[in-house]
Amino acid sequence: MVQSQAAGKIQSPWIRFLSKRGTGICMVLILLILGIRAPLFFSLDNLMDVLKQGGILTLLSLGLTLVLVPGGFDMGAGATMQFTCNLAAALILSGIAPMFTIPVGILLGFGVGLFNAFLVLVMHIPSFVGTLGTMFVLQGLTQLVNKGQVMNIGIRPYFTALGQGHIAFIPIIFIIVLVMMVIINYFLKHTRTGLRMYASGQNPQAAAIRGISTAKCILIGYLLSGAMLGFTGVVQCSYIYGSTPIIAGIDFLIQALVAAYLGTTFSKTGELSIIGSTICGLFVAALSNALIINGISNRQISGVLGVVLIVSILITVIHKREIGQVTIF
Repeated sequence: MVQSQAAGKIQSPWIRFLSKRGTGICMVLILLILGIRAPLFFSLDNLMDVLKQGGILTLLSLGLTLVLVPGGFDMGAGATMQFTCNLAAALILSGIAPMFTIPVGILLGFGVGLFNAFLVLVMHIPSFVGTLGTMFVLQGLTQLVNKGQVMNIGIRPYFTALGQGHIAFIPIIFIIVLVMMVIINYFLKHTRTGLRMYASGQNPQAAAIRGISTAKCILIGYLLSGAMLGFTGVVQCSYIYGSTPIIAGIDFLIQALVAAYLGTTFSKTGELSIIGSTICGLFVAALSNALIINGISNRQISGVLGVVLIVSILITVIHKREIGQVTIF
């Protein structure tokens, strides 16, 4: 019997290799196949565009990961980003110095995070419901700011370089992504607060026994996430030279969730990973770009990303990872 159990645990080298590297291999193969069908995808100009397009999504997924790690959830992540983007454009058009919008966006996002934490931790509203309400409020405020019109700020020296500029041939926004990835990953993996946030999200009961305040960890997650989302909105304003009246918060949220949960497959323990979210955020952007070049419509792309989201969550469940409050779905 012992031999049988031991034998059941033995895995071939190929199985172990695929369990660790399978996601990355599949991602590369998918892009290769789509790229072979449309060689334009592999042109240097297009690849640099992918890095710029993926920069916004990846920053959003990093912000979302910050609140998911301790066990929170934010349905309004995309709406927060859009609101700060529109507000930044409105402030610039009113005469405010463009770079001043960065601290304004961060503080505004911080305030949204604080409000979400109040709803969840003080009012005890389920995070899905509470942040869904916040999302609708922010969408209304966004329409109030832009009045349903495009706000074009034009080219603003230094500011628009954040989203559209290059150092040599490398997009500045990609450099920002790498810097934020390093900072946030260090915070979560190498500080006491970050490690406690992970412990809180993985096993709240065990964390409580060890004297870790789950509520405090979730509060920190919402605050840091909100600040990150506010900053991302300002960068988005730089990237698109202003803002648009299109309400796409849900689309952004779905893509960020795909990146965050697909990123768990890059962790041996199936935990949420900043590095994984970064890799998968860029992959989602590259996938969308490749599908468009291959003649796939935006509506079909949403369906593809929805399937990827379901598969990534299933993989996470298979790894027996407790995924914050995503069980409320």
